[in-house]
Amino acid sequence: MKKIRLFLVAMMMCMVTNGMAQAKNTPDTQRDYYLYSYIEVRWANKANGEQCFVILMSPGENGQQRSSIMKNNEGKAIVVRNMMAGLAYLEVNGWEVLEPRTDAGIGQWIVRKKIPFADLCKIVEANTTYEAVTPKVQLTLNEKTLKVDYE
Repeated sequence: MKKIRLFLVAMMMCMVTNGMAQAKNTPDTQRDYYLYSYIEVRWANKANGEQCFVILMSPGENGQQRSSIMKNNEGKAIVVRNMMAGLAYLEVNGWEVLEPRTDAGIGQWIVRKKIPFADLCKIVEANTTYEAVTPKVQLTLNEKTLKVDYE
């Protein structure tokens, strides 16, 4: 009887060890993909003159350089009561705050949202070009003084 118990314990240990070894070698097939954006919650005025807050979103989802007012799936502007309500709206809709932009002012954040890999590929394809002649970087005053040239 003791031999059977010892045999079963040894078998269980082998199965646990084998399972642990296989788990470490499993490829990462469940990777998350994200869409990034620069978000700003700003004062605005409704058509009737009443003050409110809107969420401005810069490139990351659209091809514009300027920010645009975030809209829902029906094309209606998203209006919130205050900045915290704007953050709550973003959180409920899948956006995650990565970095507050406190140097730029209150109410500005870099955010991200999980999206399928195929959707991310479409965004990258729509917003990426390849140039034979390398564009010149717009230099800051400090970089101009140091005569920096990015190639």
